[in-house]
Amino acid sequence: MNENRGSKIQYILSSGAKLGIAQTVLLLLLYLTGTMFKSGLSAISWLIYAAVIYYTLKIYRDRFMDGYVTYWKGVGFGTRISMWSGVIVGFFYFLMIKVFDPSMADSMIAEAEEAYLAMGLSETYVESMQDAIQRAANPWVLFFSSILNGLLYGFIVSLIVSIFTKRKGDPFQEAMKDVS
Repeated sequence: MNENRGSKIQYILSSGAKLGIAQTVLLLLLYLTGTMFKSGLSAISWLIYAAVIYYTLKIYRDRFMDGYVTYWKGVGFGTRISMWSGVIVGFFYFLMIKVFDPSMADSMIAEAEEAYLAMGLSETYVESMQDAIQRAANPWVLFFSSILNGLLYGFIVSLIVSIFTKRKGDPFQEAMKDVS
C-alpha cells in the first residue's frame, strides 16, 4: 500500500510539473514575442490547464484508482497538480524579475496602469494606487500569487473536467472487497 501511495504522490508531482512546464513554455513564448501582458493569447493557458488535467486525470484514474474515480477525487487531483504547476510558474516569474529581466516588473506596472486608465479610472486615482501596483510586481508576491492562481484555475477547470472523467464502480463489488 505504501508503494502505491508513493507512486500516486510521485505521479501527482510529475503531473504538476508537466502542467507547470507547459504554462512556463507559454509564458516564455509570450515574453519572447513581447505580448506577455498585452495579448489575449494568455487565455490559451485555460486550454493548457484543461488538456493536461484531463489527460493526467484519465491516466491517474486508470493506473491508480482501478479505472474508477469520483467527481470530487478528480477535482482534488486537478487542484493539487495545479498547485504544483503554480509553484513552477511562480519560480519562473521570480527568476525572470530577479535574474534575467528586472525591467519586467516595470513593464508589469506600466501595463497595470494602462489597464486601469482604460477601465476609466482617473489618473489621480491610478497614481494613488501606485504603491499597491508596485507591491503586486514584487517577485515574492508574484511567486505566491502564482500558486494561488494555480489553485484557483485548477479548481475551476477540474470542476468541469471531472464531469467527463468520473467513473463510479459497482457499489456491491466495493463493499464485498473487504469481505473474505
